[in-house]
Amino acid sequence: MPEQQKNGSQPVWLPWICSLLFAAGLLNIMYTFTGAYAPYGNFYPAAMALLTVVVFAGLSGIWSMEKWGVWVFSIALACILGVDLFAGAFQWYLLLLLVPAWLFASLYGRMK
Repeated sequence: MPEQQKNGSQPVWLPWICSLLFAAGLLNIMYTFTGAYAPYGNFYPAAMALLTVVVFAGLSGIWSMEKWGVWVFSIALACILGVDLFAGAFQWYLLLLLVPAWLFASLYGRMK
């Protein structure tokens, strides 16, 4: 990867990370329909599906190197963690989503 990239140019790793997160989001939406989230109440599966769709919107903005994508992704991630804590469904591995959030934030200055 060249060291000097012009503003708005996309790093090589960005589509890979966005694609992996899109795939994980699709699996999460499918998982909500299996009934695995039923112990957490009726609100939790609907909230997770809705927030996953909001994450998709943020990822599409990030993929096209738009600054609003980072904001949408970060706010949706905070809401997901908050809903998980509120519903009693928090799992530590979800903190791994902070890694792509940090990577996306590091690109913020090069976005349009």
